[in-house]
Amino acid sequence: MTDDLRSLVERLKAVSHPLRMRVLGLLGSGELCVCQVAEALSVPASSVSEALRELRRAGFVAERKEGRWVFVSLPNPPTLLLASLLVEVEALPEISRDRARIAEVKGMPVQEVCRKHLSAAAEASHG
Repeated sequence: MTDDLRSLVERLKAVSHPLRMRVLGLLGSGELCVCQVAEALSVPASSVSEALRELRRAGFVAERKEGRWVFVSLPNPPTLLLASLLVEVEALPEISRDRARIAEVKGMPVQEVCRKHLSAAAEASHG
């Protein structure tokens, strides 16, 4: 198998999970803090971080840090493969629901959303 084929297969594997597809769908609406993604999808921040790690490795997600917060977005410009995937993902009913929820989450201060997820993670590790 050539390196190009192997690389394509690895990138496709990175998106072959429902949570990772939902994360891509959310990021289609713009840059988000990891905690905002977790809140909108109602999953632990650790699950979002794991999904983002795979997506970042495949080149589907860009990351920047601002103080304590980690913000993620789609690369600009997206690859042809990513742009094609987004067309398919954005047509899914789950993504419409996720995008409606992210609109609510964006209305809350990032610090408040992240504080909630940090508290939940601390409780989980002690419980």
